[in-house]
Formats: sequence, structure tokens, C-alpha cells
Amino acid sequence: MKSNKVREQKVPMESVYPITIPHDYTFIRTDFYYRFFSGIAYFAFGLVLGVGYFKIINRHKIYGRKNLKQLRKNGFITVANHCHIFDTVLTGMAVIPRKPWYASVQRNFEAPYYRKMFRILRGFPIPDGVFGLKQILKPVVTAINQGKIVHFFPEEELWHNYQGIDHFQRGAFYLAHHANCPVVPIVHLFKPRTFFGRKISDNILTIKTVIGKPIYPPVAKAEGKSVNMDSVQEMTDRARQWMREQMDEYHQRNRK
Repeated sequence: MKSNKVREQKVPMESVYPITIPHDYTFIRTDFYYRFFSGIAYFAFGLVLGVGYFKIINRHKIYGRKNLKQLRKNGFITVANHCHIFDTVLTGMAVIPRKPWYASVQRNFEAPYYRKMFRILRGFPIPDGVFGLKQILKPVVTAINQGKIVHFFPEEELWHNYQGIDHFQRGAFYLAHHANCPVVPIVHLFKPRTFFGRKISDNILTIKTVIGKPIYPPVAKAEGKSVNMDSVQEMTDRARQWMREQMDEYHQRNRK
């Protein structure tokens, strides 16, 4: 589900260690060894980046948590704009105390340093190629049916500090139809922090995260039937439109 409308990645991950993902690859690990060490790493990143960097330095505030109450015992998919090198931390802070799994493009698991960090922090790769989505379909649906949250960045490419909403890939919404679950849109909104009217730094921000209402598949997938792709597109468009409206309203208000 590629598109030539996808923007060029501004923070490229160089594929230094190419990998081939076998069909029996464990995308979402649930073994004790992984959960133990991943839990420690996840807590450390949440404390240092989520609290220390984002909450204190960047004044990160979260709105719309009430939209998650109806889903507190259910699995679902979240999507957000891909706008910060640590936007997975922003998303994780939004759904605390639950811990999502994070889907990412394969090349991020082929990059120096980042590849191991992504994996230990509950990340899993979306394999390259036309069958990549098919490979993750069963593990993602299984995880959602078990009450887990799986996160996707439908814009796919990362532009650090970018405040716009671009073309959406439909993969997350296609998987939501297979799992018969909602997609919860999340949008991260930035503006530079100032001191006596002067911008402090490009990376010192005021951050507002807004959690939207769950969006359910307009046409549920019947057992044994194919997914209705018009329904997938409608769901995709609704999430993207909501994000754009939130983005436009926020920045128009802050320009006044």
C-alpha cells in the first residue's frame, strides 16, 4: 500500500545491517525473558524522556484520555503523526499505564544503534515488499484479540518537528478491519517555547497531545469474506481529517 505521495524522510535510517525476516519471525514477543528486560528499558525511557525531557523541559500535556475509558479492557490500534524522533515516547505517555507495541518500517531495524533500541522497546518491523502487511496480519490481530494496543504511523516517514498531516498509508486501518477493532487517532502538536519573546531552541517545545474518539470500521468484515476497501479508505480519511482539523485549529489559535 505504497504511494508516491509519501514525503521524503527527513531523519533517514541508513540500512547498514540488511535483514531478511523469515515467515516464522516472532513479531510480538511475549516470553518472560523479553518482557522482563523490555519492561526495564521501557520504564527507563519513560522516566528519562517521557517525564524528564518531555514533561519538564518541553511541557508536554495530554488531552482526551476520557476517549480511552471505554476501551480499557479491549485491544485496539492507535495511529499518530510521525513528527518527532521520539514520538513513540509521546504516544506511550498518552496511553499509560498500558504499553503499546510499535510497528515500524523494516529499515529502522537495519540501522546502527537504533535497531536494538527499537526491538527492546516493544517495536517490531513491517517487512518490506508487497507481502509485508500479510506477514504481520496474524500476530497483530492475535495481539489485539488478547487486549493489547498496537501503534502505527500511517504517514510512514519521519520529519522531525514537522507540523502537518500528509498522505496516510491504509495498512493500520486494513488490519483494524481484520481485527474488527477501532482505531484511536492521536495527534502531537508543537510550538517553540520562548523566553522573553525569543525562541529558545528548535528542540525546546510546548507539546500538546490530543487523543481522539475511537473510529470503528464502517463496514465490518464478515467471516470468510474479504475486507471492504471502501470502508478502509473511509476510516483512513476520517482519522486523517480529524488530525488535520486539530492541527489547523491549534496553529491558527497560536498565530493570533
